[in-house]
Amino acid sequence: MEYQLDIKENALDSFNEALAKFEQGENGELRHYKFAILHLSHFLELVLKLYVASVDKNLVFSKCYKHVEKRAKKESINLHQAYQLLCKEGFDFGSLLASIPHPHTITLDQALEFSKCEKCGVTGVDFVDVDFCNDIEWLKGLRNNIEHYQFRLPPKEVRLCIGRLVRGVAEFVDIFSLFDLESEVGKESYHVFEVLADEYAHLLKEAEREVVEKKEETYRGVRPKHYVFIEWNVYQCPECSNNTMIPSDDSSTGYKCTFCSNEESDEIEIPCDCCGAMATVEEMATWKMDDGTIENRCYFCSGQYYADKDD
Repeated sequence: MEYQLDIKENALDSFNEALAKFEQGENGELRHYKFAILHLSHFLELVLKLYVASVDKNLVFSKCYKHVEKRAKKESINLHQAYQLLCKEGFDFGSLLASIPHPHTITLDQALEFSKCEKCGVTGVDFVDVDFCNDIEWLKGLRNNIEHYQFRLPPKEVRLCIGRLVRGVAEFVDIFSLFDLESEVGKESYHVFEVLADEYAHLLKEAEREVVEKKEETYRGVRPKHYVFIEWNVYQCPECSNNTMIPSDDSSTGYKCTFCSNEESDEIEIPCDCCGAMATVEEMATWKMDDGTIENRCYFCSGQYYADKDD
């Protein structure tokens, strides 16, 4: 018995494999991101071809597509307009394939180029988002390096790009009524899809991951008995209410939220300029010095302790 998948089944099979490999990559096995990229690239190519086939099943084949390209170039019009013009003239695309038993199919780039011609009939806005196209181009470049030469894989960039592509392709298949992506995801990988499909959840997960990675980086190589000497805290960000505010050399306050990039918080501990004791900003008293500078003084050095004691 043969194992057979149609174009949609083939695409979804690769998508579910991509999600499974993505999860393995997230769990620390970075090499699996390589396979997530390959499977996702295959899925995207087939989805774009599925869209082209929804317009005309013959256009999936290079010989027919090139005939449309030739007409578009001749008339100085886009591919979609050229196709419609040929249809009005009664051109039989099937006749181009009659003598070819195994015709070559179009490339991802060709399918994407055709889909980019689609515009809203009311507003004239492109249906296919520019950022979606750019992410496909980035992933395609990485895929080509994986398949044909050598590659460098930045995990965070890959995760963010895959998340954007999942959201982009979900919108794409919905716009062109190809299928409902959410309902086609396998049970084993649905939890991965659920996070990737939700932009907020995905970005928050990345922010929380960065907190963990930065902490591990800070304590790496330090003996446990010396942990007490390391000043490294995680605060709840007052802007986004996530526990993602961590030390940052790029911040004016010394801390930055990995989710929303906020740098301000009253909970951030700073040293007393007199004794060096750590206290939060709101617990510090500020003293204006004769030279115009400002000093932060703790509860004791500010004299507040003695004032309260006398009371």
